[in-house]
Amino acid sequence: MPVPGLFSVLLEREEDAPRCALEEEYGAPLLVGAGRIAVNFVSTIDGVASLGMDSDDSRAVGGGVAADRTLMAMLRAVAGVIVVGAGTLRATRNHQWTAITLAPGRARDLAILRAAAGRPAAPAPLLVVSRTGELPADAVALTHPAVPVHVVTAEGAVAAGTPPRLRGGPAAEPDAVSAAVILAAARDLAGGGALLCEGGPHLFGTLLEGGVPVDLFLTIAPQLVGISRGSAGRRSLVEGVELPPFARAGELRSVRRAGDHLLLRYTIGAAVGAEGALWGA
Repeated sequence: MPVPGLFSVLLEREEDAPRCALEEEYGAPLLVGAGRIAVNFVSTIDGVASLGMDSDDSRAVGGGVAADRTLMAMLRAVAGVIVVGAGTLRATRNHQWTAITLAPGRARDLAILRAAAGRPAAPAPLLVVSRTGELPADAVALTHPAVPVHVVTAEGAVAAGTPPRLRGGPAAEPDAVSAAVILAAARDLAGGGALLCEGGPHLFGTLLEGGVPVDLFLTIAPQLVGISRGSAGRRSLVEGVELPPFARAGELRSVRRAGDHLLLRYTIGAAVGAEGALWGA
C-alpha cells in the first residue's frame, strides 16, 4: 500500500503528468533526458557517499529511509540498464540490483511503473565496469544472478564469467575504461531505455571527466561522518578526478523532503569543448 506523505515536494520543474500511482506519490513522472545517464547517490551532509563497508553501503550512509529506497527502486524500474563499478560490486556482495530488492512491498506498483515507462517485464540487466575484468567470485549478483550481468573493460563488453582479454598480457597494466566505452556498452544493453548508474564515486568521476550529460539524483542524509587522514575506506561523491571549478555545474530540477532527508535532482550538461559533443545533448 502507498505510504502517505512519503515525498514532500518543495520544487519540481517537470510539467508532464504522472503516469501511474507511484509517480503520483512521487509528484511527477520519472523521466530521464534523452542522451543522458541518470546517476543515483546518497551522501552525508559533508559529502561522504561511501563508508567502505562490506554491506549495503547506501543504507549505512542514508539510513535506509523509505523515501530514498523507494526512489532508488523507481529509478531501477524505469531503467533499461543499471551500471555499477566493480568496486561497488565488491562493497555490496550480498546485493541484487533489482527494484524489488529495495522496495519488496511495492512489487506490483513497480511493475506498473516499468510498463508505463515502456520497458519489458523482465528487470534491467546489470553492467559492471571493471578496469581489470576481475570480479568478486562470491558476489550474489554473480553466483545467483537475478538479472543478466555483463562486464565492460577498456576493450568492450563481455558476458559475466567470460574472462576478458587484457592488452599486453597479464603483466601489463590494463587500460582505464573510458566514458565513451562505458556509454556505448550501456546503450547496447539498454534497448532504448534509460541508463542508470549507481556508482561508485570513481565511476561517477569517469563520467564527469568524459563530459557525459547527467541527471543526478542525490539524497542528502542528515549525518556528518568525516574523512580522516589516510582513510582507505570512505569516499566523497566524486573520486579520482579534479574538475575545474564550475566546469560541470548542475541545474537544480527538483527538491523533495522526507523528514530530515533532502532528495535533490540536478541536470548536468555535456562538458563544453570535451568529449561531451559525442553525447548528443
